[in-house]
Amino acid sequence: MAGKTVLVLGGGTGGLVAANRLRRMLGREHRVVLVNRSYVYSYAPSFTWVMLGRRTGRRISRDLRTLSKKGIEFEQGEVQGIDPANKRVLVGERELTYDYLVVALGAQYSADEIEGLGRTWTYYHLEGAEGLQEQLPRFQAGRVAIVVSGLPYKCPPAPYEGALLLDDYFRRRRIRDDIEISVFTPESRPLMAAGEQVGGRIIEMLSQRSIDFHANARLTAVHHESNVLHFDDGHQAPFDMTIATPLHRVPDVLVQSGMAATGGWVPVDRETLATNFEDVYAIGDCTAIPLGDGLALPKAGVIAHGEAEVVTRNISAEINEGRPIWAYGGQGACFLETGGNRGTYVSGHFFAEPAPEVTMRQPSRIWHWAKVGFERLWLWRWF
Repeated sequence: MAGKTVLVLGGGTGGLVAANRLRRMLGREHRVVLVNRSYVYSYAPSFTWVMLGRRTGRRISRDLRTLSKKGIEFEQGEVQGIDPANKRVLVGERELTYDYLVVALGAQYSADEIEGLGRTWTYYHLEGAEGLQEQLPRFQAGRVAIVVSGLPYKCPPAPYEGALLLDDYFRRRRIRDDIEISVFTPESRPLMAAGEQVGGRIIEMLSQRSIDFHANARLTAVHHESNVLHFDDGHQAPFDMTIATPLHRVPDVLVQSGMAATGGWVPVDRETLATNFEDVYAIGDCTAIPLGDGLALPKAGVIAHGEAEVVTRNISAEINEGRPIWAYGGQGACFLETGGNRGTYVSGHFFAEPAPEVTMRQPSRIWHWAKVGFERLWLWRWF
């Protein structure tokens, strides 16, 4: 059999798992090529710990070029174009061809659509988390606003985890009484896809820690000169520090290639993750999968991981002349730190009908240390 080339675009969670799995399941006559704009991979679930000074960027980062020791080829560069009809991808000025393509390009961050959003703090990327690590020790008193700037956004628990961890951080510094913490979101409750029970429990946890929760708050502007947040219903909220999620949208190259519509995401078969193009699959944050209750499958690393497991098994089965029988079932789970070296665990079946079935465990030290252990396992296992 002639060797095949499987091209994986994106070196985040989904792309990293896909490249590793493919390399393990395919013979060495077949090529596995991973493409990413940077050679640095950073473990995003630990960004809140970086913000608080409990981790450094170096500790949670790895070099994607080291994957070559496993037989995974790494190409660094920006994906400039995708030609699914001719099975070609333009990376910088290099043209790469493929037999199978796995698109794991994630979501593209933006701030231009909301006035002043680009000047707010964020821990949704490593540089932002490191900036907060420097800024927080200087913050002595005032109002901290944590804002979900738009929907959808990846890692739905992150704004609430950040609020709870900041509460604990300021308490440890004995200045919590001088600081107000508020969470603003356009959602009617936290973690919409997780259901009313989970959302209600998170609101209760916030209330117990004197963290104000503002639902249905759609941000329209951040005026830094007057330190005021503006929302679409005319409501205003003063702040001294704003920590916001960036706006998320599908990468431009996927719109230009015809894989996604403007303002939308890549449509895929929810079980196989196949796109409308032959031998092209898409996983993770760049996709949109509708759920039974009218919402969409959350954008989260655990979802991308599960989708990568299915896609790679089916591609390997096809190449090895077997039957591609694997189907993604919509399972997902994540840790949510609550402060005080405690955490909780949210897990469920998102493809359940008529609505997802999701539960949240009681906060305990067990889940905090489980997250610590998972971080170590992840950075060891995939590199």
